Amino acid sequence: MSAAAKNVPARTSFPPNQTIYITNLPSAKIQKDDLRRELYTLCSTYGPVLDVVALKSMKMRGQAHVVYRDIQTATQAMRALQGFDFLGREMVSRDFTFSLLTA
Repeated sequence: MSAAAKNVPARTSFPPNQTIYITNLPSAKIQKDDLRRELYTLCSTYGPVLDVVALKSMKMRGQAHVVYRDIQTATQAMRALQGFDFLGREMVSRDFTFSLLTA
């Protein structure tokens, strides 16, 4: 093992939580409020949604965080939405390893 490899910290594993992170969303075609409303409508079919955070800043374009009431619902939605065609783009969903939104 090289000296550089020894200095790399081990990846910390966070427990699952109720926030899912969605990427590859259309950013130019839709207004922020409309995007939040469409995501809320879609995501609430899997269970109670507490919040949808979608920002239009350069750094956060095409991304959103959806907060569910419980972990089981978030996990179910994450699996179902993976690759879902949303406004002409294939969504990428994953669990959010650490969320200040729910912490």
